[in-house]
Amino acid sequence: MPTVQPYQITTSNQEVVITLNRSLIEQDKLEQFLDYLTIKAIQQKSQLSEEAANQLISEIDNTLWGKQKGLFEL
Repeated sequence: MPTVQPYQITTSNQEVVITLNRSLIEQDKLEQFLDYLTIKAIQQKSQLSEEAANQLISEIDNTLWGKQKGLFEL
């Protein structure tokens, strides 16, 4: 009786193909994991310093708060 492998990985020049047994993980959890891998790959290629990233985060937070604060004012 053949056993079902939980996953299989194949590679080519430009691709890595991962085939998963559907019972291994829920789709939304898999999507979260793939998002995490994407972010980690972007971080590895980034030339942005931690200080510059924190400044960018602060600017985004301030901009979003400026656009949304009216929803919280009475």
